[in-house]
Amino acid sequence: MSAIAKVYTEDPAKPALVLVHGLGSAGTIWKSLIPDLVNDFTVYAVDLPGHGDAPLLTEIGHEPQSLARSIVEMMERDHGVTELHAAGNSLGGWIALEMAAVAPDRVKSVTALAPAGLWHEGPTQKLPPSLDSRILAKISQFFMPLAYHLPPLKAIGYKKITHLWRDLSYESCRDSVIAMARSKGYMPLWNGLRGRRFESHIPENVEVAIIFGDTDLTLPEEVAQERSVAPAHSKWIVVENCAHVIMWNFPKITVDFIRKTAGAY
Repeated sequence: MSAIAKVYTEDPAKPALVLVHGLGSAGTIWKSLIPDLVNDFTVYAVDLPGHGDAPLLTEIGHEPQSLARSIVEMMERDHGVTELHAAGNSLGGWIALEMAAVAPDRVKSVTALAPAGLWHEGPTQKLPPSLDSRILAKISQFFMPLAYHLPPLKAIGYKKITHLWRDLSYESCRDSVIAMARSKGYMPLWNGLRGRRFESHIPENVEVAIIFGDTDLTLPEEVAQERSVAPAHSKWIVVENCAHVIMWNFPKITVDFIRKTAGAY
């Protein structure tokens, strides 16, 4: 088993929605969206290998396309789901796009929130840009209440992710710190994406929306938002006053994007 998914539902008959987090994160990043999403979907919040509660298995490939295939297989094997919608953030957005490419007969829509993989050139450096955040997370996990209430420390942890870092809730910060600090899959998944970018084909029958914030400091426009790399039929949306993790900045808007792409209204 390479990935696992926690299930949230009010009615198991509702369409399946698979949520995929980014590097060093976990399924808990979707927590603020789930109460609204379950109105329209049976929600499956994925933990990628070595993230959250998912084990890290060295025999499983960790490049985005392999992860995408393993999630599609896991959804059928563990949950009996053969038709689904997908949404993801950052690396999870890239993986969601790959899911539609490897299983276009199963994946009906993709909402890619600030997806990685749309680079002009795939990153080749050995260490991830977010490594300093991981080191800080490993330290601050032991005194989160204090760190959260000290603006200089909170700024160090989140200023590179969002210019709205002051507005982040304690729960969001706590969950993200714990996820980052404990992510055994952090380096294996980084190594799996190094030197790669999204180059797969998604058929036009799969609805695709790609959504970036206009102040994304993690995947800035001049480096990581190459529209020619994205599926030609995808909708490209830019959200004003928004950073890399749109779910934190604008959860209601994010829910609306997912629902609209999936045809829920």
